[in-house]
Amino acid sequence: MPVRGNLVVECARVLALRLAAGEWLGMLPGERALAELLGVGRDTVRLALQQLEREKVLGPTQAGSKRNILIVPSARVTPRSQFLRIGMLSPRPLEQLSQPMLFEVDHLRRALSERGGSLDLFAPTWYEQKNPTRSLAQLVEKEPCNAWILFRSSAQIQRWFGHSNIPCLIRGYPQAQVELSHLDVDWAATARHASGRLWRQGHQRVGIFIPPEALQGVAAAVKGASELGEPNFSVLEIHENGTVDGLVHALSKALKQSPLPTALIATRARQTVTAMTWLASKGIQVPTHMSIVSLAHEPFLNHLVPSVSGYYVDPETVAKQVIRRIESLVTGHSNRSAHSWITPHVVKGESIAAAR
Repeated sequence: MPVRGNLVVECARVLALRLAAGEWLGMLPGERALAELLGVGRDTVRLALQQLEREKVLGPTQAGSKRNILIVPSARVTPRSQFLRIGMLSPRPLEQLSQPMLFEVDHLRRALSERGGSLDLFAPTWYEQKNPTRSLAQLVEKEPCNAWILFRSSAQIQRWFGHSNIPCLIRGYPQAQVELSHLDVDWAATARHASGRLWRQGHQRVGIFIPPEALQGVAAAVKGASELGEPNFSVLEIHENGTVDGLVHALSKALKQSPLPTALIATRARQTVTAMTWLASKGIQVPTHMSIVSLAHEPFLNHLVPSVSGYYVDPETVAKQVIRRIESLVTGHSNRSAHSWITPHVVKGESIAAAR
């Protein structure tokens, strides 16, 4: 209950700040639109709106769930130039993001809240289309932000921001020929380190899972693993389509290859779960018969037996770096020369053993 109460108060505070900044005039958007914009439930939005109605900031509910904007108390007024609104573009809505990214978004919102600002997450349906530039321009015009965070963004989106000179941070790898400020795990170095761990256990043939998303970070991981440089070491690319059946089919096909892979590198935490459970159903024990390393370790992997070896990134640490980059961008400094790579923590785990 205290958490829910705090969330309602925080939601009301952010709405009041954005009203003071003149973001909405006349009529406030409906509850559903506000819930999607703020990344909270409709019940939370409804309670926050009721609080603002009691404070005479908003009028009673009109047609549908919209409300008239009445007055903004002087104590809440914030000059628009001081109101820091950050937009985050994502291919998935908030509830579908990974656990680490959810934690990161939460830390970002708290940090911006302390600075009198807000973070809005947008997951438009056109985000992964081949030519989203027209819709992107309309969104940026409709939702003015001081800066943008691009999460898992395509080359078209990154290039559009590069040409438009709108402050933005790529939360991920930059696409080819894109020169924008970015921040991500050094997946090439991480995958190379994982390959080295497996090599020292005698593994010479290692399979690496490749998800359907065409992301530069995954390509860098494959390149890093392939460039280990040890004699007789080779990497088998296992392409999966993002579904359980697709991954099982790809893994089953990989285990019929010659030479047979004796270890697997997962680029997504979900791949680790599916692979371990499917292997167990076939009598293939981890790590006795097959070793597994997860490049993207998530908290739920801690519940698996044996414990998963991998790499973990602290979301709070990353959020602090993102905030520093955003503040630099907003003040007119691109800071492209700053260190762009995050070094993850090594999780030892028990899913690696000597090759058989």
